[in-house]
Amino acid sequence: MKDQKLKLWMGVGVATLLASSGAWAEEGGESGHDEMVKAGDHGGEGGESHGGEGGEHHGGEGGEGGEHHGGEMGQAFSYFSAGGEGGEGGEGGEGGEGGSSAAPVVSDGARIAMIHMMQGHLMAARELIKAGEVAEGRPHLTHPWIEVYPMAERSLKAHDQGQLGKRLKNLAEQAGNVEQWSDVSADFNAAWKAMDKALSAVSDDQPEAPATVAKVMLSLTKQAVLEYDEALEDGRFAAVHEYQDGRGFVLAAREYLERNKTGLMKQNKEAWRDTNKILDELQKAWPTAVPPTDPVVKPADLYATQARLELALAPYLY
Repeated sequence: MKDQKLKLWMGVGVATLLASSGAWAEEGGESGHDEMVKAGDHGGEGGESHGGEGGEHHGGEGGEGGEHHGGEMGQAFSYFSAGGEGGEGGEGGEGGEGGSSAAPVVSDGARIAMIHMMQGHLMAARELIKAGEVAEGRPHLTHPWIEVYPMAERSLKAHDQGQLGKRLKNLAEQAGNVEQWSDVSADFNAAWKAMDKALSAVSDDQPEAPATVAKVMLSLTKQAVLEYDEALEDGRFAAVHEYQDGRGFVLAAREYLERNKTGLMKQNKEAWRDTNKILDELQKAWPTAVPPTDPVVKPADLYATQARLELALAPYLY
């Protein structure tokens, strides 16, 4: 399956992106998994969901979970390592001369993308819990803390945003006790405000540059497509949480795109229109919070649509 994905991405012209991020993805898979295992000890429901029914995809059994959320997530952030974003990571940052796994993480754009991925996880949780699918929603409350925060922790703390980790950890620890939305709404809102504060700290309360917006959009949607593909087994959704993560990332991408509408339209109205149209097509793969019996879109077609999104965003990138 992974070989098939790589061929698909190379076929649409992003081989350079993958090649430039390969070393980081490989290292990130191992170190990211170690961090997730440590974080899992504090994850409340996450300790159960990532070691029990969701274990095979989220690190419960070791290698496979870490491999998925380290290596493949490295592919999603390849846009930043390939785009020459220097920042603290341009010369290798804290990771040394080679620009190791820390390099993409400490760039401003990658940090923005990670925070929006955290929000995507929480969007999935909120939608499910409010719809009465509480058991489905609980694990998603743990995902920002267990899956994403370990990669961004050092960078966020370096920018005095360590409070975000405390909020996410608290949310994860409370997940197992949630029976209805009111049980978690206060902790959820506190975590969300901490994420918004971290985003403001990155951008100094200024709108992100169109190139950064484009890269964040592509990271979110690329990870969504990978999650969708991972969720399928023999043409059915075997890993429901992966499907739901992907839906959350696309919802986060939609909200992020709309929030940056003014700057994108000012630079290129046609690219803005094309991007919205293609994002609409991409979103059709996730028609509901709980996956349909049969997938609406084939993975190969979804990869192709995401590649078209990359072409639509190209005017902002080059």
